[in-house]
Amino acid sequence: MLIITDQQHAEMMSCAGNKFLNTPAMDSLARDGIRFTNAYVTNPVCVPSRISMATGVMAGRLGVLNNGVKASVPAEVDNNSLGKLVKRAGYDTFYGGKVHMCPELNPPDAGYDEYFKDQRDALPGACIDFIERKRDRPFFAVASFINPHDICFAYSAYKGKSIKGKQSVAHLFRQASEMPTEQLPPLPDNFRIPELEPDAIELYSKANAVTPAGTMRKVYDERQWQIYRWIYCRLTEQVDRHIGRILDALKRNGLDKETLVIFTSDHGDMDACHRLASKGRFYEQSVRVPFLMQYKGKIVNQVDANLISSGLDLLPTVCDYVGVDVPKGLLGKSLRPLAESKDIDHWRDYIVTENHTGRMLRSVDFKYCVYREGDLRESLVNMSDDPGEMKNLATAPEHANTLNKYRRYLKDWITSSGDQDAESFALAPDPRVTN
Repeated sequence: MLIITDQQHAEMMSCAGNKFLNTPAMDSLARDGIRFTNAYVTNPVCVPSRISMATGVMAGRLGVLNNGVKASVPAEVDNNSLGKLVKRAGYDTFYGGKVHMCPELNPPDAGYDEYFKDQRDALPGACIDFIERKRDRPFFAVASFINPHDICFAYSAYKGKSIKGKQSVAHLFRQASEMPTEQLPPLPDNFRIPELEPDAIELYSKANAVTPAGTMRKVYDERQWQIYRWIYCRLTEQVDRHIGRILDALKRNGLDKETLVIFTSDHGDMDACHRLASKGRFYEQSVRVPFLMQYKGKIVNQVDANLISSGLDLLPTVCDYVGVDVPKGLLGKSLRPLAESKDIDHWRDYIVTENHTGRMLRSVDFKYCVYREGDLRESLVNMSDDPGEMKNLATAPEHANTLNKYRRYLKDWITSSGDQDAESFALAPDPRVTN
């Protein structure tokens, strides 16, 4: 069972320590399973992130670095997408909710026996109908919910516009606007704009976007950001209730101990951090997502800080559990050894997130970003000392060795992953600097 939400960052769960919302369904998965605290998307927007989850491939290799770009999907990738692999393993398959991928990965053509389009209130019922059916084969169900993505329409509500079908956001905005400030979530610790922020953050802010983050950065006062955060919490609670219905059905039918449940999101939301909204950035709130796995009796309850890639590691993990070979050439790893507390000599040194603006490379201690445009094109953050990403060390002479190390890492990634696009803007390591 795979459950996906849309635009939920890793801290948007009460089990992650967030005191401003209550997510009992998500918390129950973490309580009886594993919560990965360092799960990163392959790209912090919908289409490429979802393509990666469905194929195990960096979507950039298929020509997709942003939403609205047509993918070029080779037959080998198409034939080994998630739904087709599970179907070939002998499972009944169901896909419900948001797709937002390329035509080749539309559920009816991608190995799913049934496709239910509703992304909201009707989806839990359709999913429950499928899993409660009597059958003599195992099942694989995907429940892909749209929320808390509706936070995208909070700015429209602020401007007095009620988007068709999104009136609930306008209602939440009015409700929050009438509340005393002290009842709204406080501003995040990293609310300020960081020192030496790369120019690309502003360069790639579109004033005509549904969520014009650059405009909001300039015009929102602190109370408006608190209202934004309150709405985001309520939308996340709404989708948690939907998830709870599905988990209750598994338990009611005696399937909760026989079913692997994986929960994640396609990307996060900036949630007022660095005075930003929406996604598409390499900041933590945009690229780091929830990733929970529960398989009662098999997965040990734990919190795991290993670096995982939701887009690259999901497909190998599902393959491992359903008993099919992982397609050759994929960069991801099965998470089963981590989830089941098996001895692992070495996991990985870093993971990479990509988009049309640049690349992010995250190790245990540092995050390195390089962008294709701007005078200041690099950032280097010590994530151990500065988890809020407030200080860019890329220009600090005392960190020249570290900067060079991560430039080399990126060069290694370009070679190992075939990332020819990054080759055009990656900065060469300085041969005069020793690591």
